[in-house]
Amino acid sequence: MIHPMKKLLLAARTSDRQAVLEVLREAELVHVDPVQTVVIPATLNESIENTRKVIGLLQQLNPDLKGKLATPGTPARLVEEALVHEKAIPEQRDKIAALRQELEETAAWGNLGLKDLVWLEENGLNIGFFRGPADAVAEINAEYTVEIAQAAGSSLFMAASRQPLSASDRFAAVERPARDVEEITAEINICQKIISEQEHSLACIAMRLTDIEHYYTKLQNRRRFTEVENGVHGEEEIFVLTGWCPEDRVSELTTAFAEAELPVAVDVSSPAEEDIPPTSLKNASWANSIQPLYDFMGMVPSYNEPDTSGLFLSMLTVFAAFLVADAGYGLIVVLALLAAYKPLLKRGADRNFLHLGLFLFGGTALYGLLTNTWFGETWHLFSGYKFDPNGDAGMKTLQGLCFLMGVCHLTLAHIMKARRRRPDISLLGDAGWILFLWAMYGVICMLILKEPFVLPFEFIMPLFKISAVLILLFTEPSLNPLKSIPAGIGAVLQNASNCFSDIVSYIRLWAVGLAGGKVAGAFNNIAEMLPFILAIPVYIAGHGINMILGVIAILAHGVRLNLLEFSNHLELEWSGRKYDPFKEIK
Repeated sequence: MIHPMKKLLLAARTSDRQAVLEVLREAELVHVDPVQTVVIPATLNESIENTRKVIGLLQQLNPDLKGKLATPGTPARLVEEALVHEKAIPEQRDKIAALRQELEETAAWGNLGLKDLVWLEENGLNIGFFRGPADAVAEINAEYTVEIAQAAGSSLFMAASRQPLSASDRFAAVERPARDVEEITAEINICQKIISEQEHSLACIAMRLTDIEHYYTKLQNRRRFTEVENGVHGEEEIFVLTGWCPEDRVSELTTAFAEAELPVAVDVSSPAEEDIPPTSLKNASWANSIQPLYDFMGMVPSYNEPDTSGLFLSMLTVFAAFLVADAGYGLIVVLALLAAYKPLLKRGADRNFLHLGLFLFGGTALYGLLTNTWFGETWHLFSGYKFDPNGDAGMKTLQGLCFLMGVCHLTLAHIMKARRRRPDISLLGDAGWILFLWAMYGVICMLILKEPFVLPFEFIMPLFKISAVLILLFTEPSLNPLKSIPAGIGAVLQNASNCFSDIVSYIRLWAVGLAGGKVAGAFNNIAEMLPFILAIPVYIAGHGINMILGVIAILAHGVRLNLLEFSNHLELEWSGRKYDPFKEIK
């Protein structure tokens, strides 16, 4: 359920602002809404971003700490040093890449002794380099000519003469290298030494990672406090703050101010029609398992919308079972999660996330057991139970279950929507749409399954007739039929096709599950053609990839059926904002 909220208007002396905000932070109850535009100092945001970047960098390191000492200094200075080192390393690596390119080009010249050549030129000797055919060396006008390299059918010559050098058009003058191989190699070694020193410095800073993480938390708390402080409205001696508090915890807030002996005026009121309170979900512990998915998808129901957490989790478990459709996969994940449950909790894993995995793949294991599907193969574990999901009868049963599940899911959406409305005669219009859904379900079974599934075909036309009357007369009920009937016709034209397509959309559960089974079977066939030693990696890789595809299918198809088809019929927009009380980040 969604926690009822109360709107707070708080006024206190400006001189007590810091103390009042500290009480609010310690109470961890009030979702503060800024009264005016909040401006965070750019230096604070920059410090937070730099510290976050450095923490990510240091967490990726796996240094050998033997013989190293932790770098002294404040966390702020360590962050600055780490950024300098982090910037220097790629610069030196880029420089090494350029030097190695230069070294490769220079190595073809051999050891020229560039300093000696410069000395000779300073003493009146002309020295030049020419590239051309080896058999035409006589066309170079020089007192001394020597071949120093060959490449691509031509030769490189060095010429020396006391007179000006020249050559025929068959030769091209070539610029000599700027440096010798030894000089370039020495510079590469210097760059590599700098990189080694920078990496050593980062490793020493990494030994202070815990301090830097605490510093990062401190910066986040400072920014949060600044956001709240800058968001209040001040008028000389008085400041005003607005926010939201859970209805059943307002007394805790007043008690906190009383204990702090602060003169504070607090006005508590119910949300007005134009207000948008934050949403705080209060569910049973099992239903909270869906929260990690909500956070991942950024999904928050509006304050005035229904909370479907329990239903969302239940249906997603069923959808996941159909989509993965393999008892072997389900059992592997469930056993792995159970074995790693306590170690993962000790390492800070989200308990709700682990429970979500157990729900989804526990349902998958049960479904695979019922359909006799194990690692892409049909294994009948019980001699008296011969259900075959790949046979004609098995396929029709699973398809029928998908359609039946779809119409039941959408029917539940209409019932939940009707319960939220004020009781009046227009509820008959909602009843009409429920009957219309079931009539469409019968048509779908007739077209696709060619046989009835739960609903006999002879019920289809009566359902259509009754639903048409209810929709036409009670969508917008009026004593004047000329007003109500056109509104009903418009509703039918707008929504009838959606009812058909939304129910058919649930067939994706069977189709994706079937595709996954075929992929698993293909890997099994490939492995069977290989020797045992080679078959094991194929089994592991093939089924591992298929399990990953199953998880993607859950996010792509299972979540979609809840967020689109079901939510559209419920008129659930997921446009809320999450309840985020002002508190210290730990």
